[in-house]
Amino acid sequence: MRAAGLLLPLLLAAAPAAAAVIERGPYLENMTEDMVTVRFRTDAAAPGWLTYGAAPDCERFLTPAPETAEHRITLYGLLPDTTHCYRVYLPVQDSTEAYKAFEGTFVTFRGEDKPYFTFLAFGDSGSGSSEQAALAEQMKKYSPDFVVHTGDSLSEGLDEMADEEYFRPYADLLARTPFFLALGNHDYGRDFNKPEGKGFLMKNFVPFHTTPYTGLPPHYYYFDVANARFVVLDTNAFYGARFAPELTPGSKQYKWLEYVLSKAKTKQWRFVVLHGPLYSTGAHEPMLKEVETLEPLFQKYGVDMVLQGHDHDYERTLPIKDGLPDQSGGITYVTLGGGGSPLYIQRRNEDWSAKFLPVFHFAVFEVNGAHLKMTVYDKAGDAVDSQELQK
Repeated sequence: MRAAGLLLPLLLAAAPAAAAVIERGPYLENMTEDMVTVRFRTDAAAPGWLTYGAAPDCERFLTPAPETAEHRITLYGLLPDTTHCYRVYLPVQDSTEAYKAFEGTFVTFRGEDKPYFTFLAFGDSGSGSSEQAALAEQMKKYSPDFVVHTGDSLSEGLDEMADEEYFRPYADLLARTPFFLALGNHDYGRDFNKPEGKGFLMKNFVPFHTTPYTGLPPHYYYFDVANARFVVLDTNAFYGARFAPELTPGSKQYKWLEYVLSKAKTKQWRFVVLHGPLYSTGAHEPMLKEVETLEPLFQKYGVDMVLQGHDHDYERTLPIKDGLPDQSGGITYVTLGGGGSPLYIQRRNEDWSAKFLPVFHFAVFEVNGAHLKMTVYDKAGDAVDSQELQK
């Protein structure tokens, strides 16, 4: 809808006492070349208005929001690779006035004709610790196209903990950069392996996140950006999560995975994001069934890198094929589990482990055509590891 002065109530310069206020967000999810979902929570149910356009025209278009506390507004028909600005307006109680509650910007994804992008990746962050806060301060210095999380964004999966452990630490990034989350075992709650865990995600995760509708949200999905495909899996059934979708041969998720990977042959880069690691020398012993199930598919369809969590450490493998180092046709597995939760030590030695660090960290990826560079930073902002791949 085209914005015009008559479509909005009388605007005030600041929030008066009797007005709804944003208490969570805004945060961006589910971005593509021409779409993004803007979400925010207000302290009370209220209608709202969101104006947007290619910067600096922040009020080119207007979308009204119905009266609710959990606002979810999806913007369609956006221009690819374009900086857009957006404004959130909220009403003043018992009046015809409104005020600007937020103003921000975001950049839509590029198409395959522009094969370059950057992203951040990290995981196992849900803690509310000072280390998590320090990492978040370092991460906000970057302007990635998106952020990938390898699971356990909350310590117990409860929405009542989400502001302290997720939304407040990353508020600056969330308002300008879409996050794509994999589910970890903690995201299923304490009763993840019990009948009492039924409906936990529907209560604590689904109402507050918008996942791409390219699989079975919020469990598994994929998204494309520039010359790459990212496939996000739910591996928690391997670890006993009672209500996680199966990922064994013949299961719905397995069939979906094979189909999605088979259709990514035109993509120059193929990434898989999951929580339970296939290859790790940290505290958790890799699940043999997971390796036997997933590794053959990853090898068959040319997956370049697997980003994983669960172990609270950083680890990068050599390229691996069939359990052995293989520089010519192997897959690199990167554990990014030092996002803020207590760290783990290395439990064993393996020939395929190239780097292991028990440090709080996040990774910055830069992809430019056939070249990839990954740089890993600690909570002080110092680089602790790097890798370059050339296809």
